[in-house]
Amino acid sequence: MLIFEILKTISQIKKEIAELSAYMELAESFQPETLNDQIIKEYAYIGSLEKVAAEVNEMGYSNDGVPFEKEDISAIIRINPTNELHKVIRSGLFLKKTRHTRRKTEQYTW
Repeated sequence: MLIFEILKTISQIKKEIAELSAYMELAESFQPETLNDQIIKEYAYIGSLEKVAAEVNEMGYSNDGVPFEKEDISAIIRINPTNELHKVIRSGLFLKKTRHTRRKTEQYTW
């Protein structure tokens, strides 16, 4: 049966819950010190480049006078991590979520 192939073992579920709990605690306790840190925290909560750009713009921030766009947010997330939350987002959530897009653009570089 297909459903048994999808089900995880109890130990796998416990491990996943522990990892998610640690991530949630890290995001909730994170205190941003810079604009990049604020963007990282917003991405941890929202998970969408476009929505983070809109939120940051609504807070009154700009990119040298120009409103942030999703490409700007993506570039900030892709830089070398400066803190633990950034490291977790960059290594896990963001890169896995955007892999299909990066493959498309890498395939057509001239």
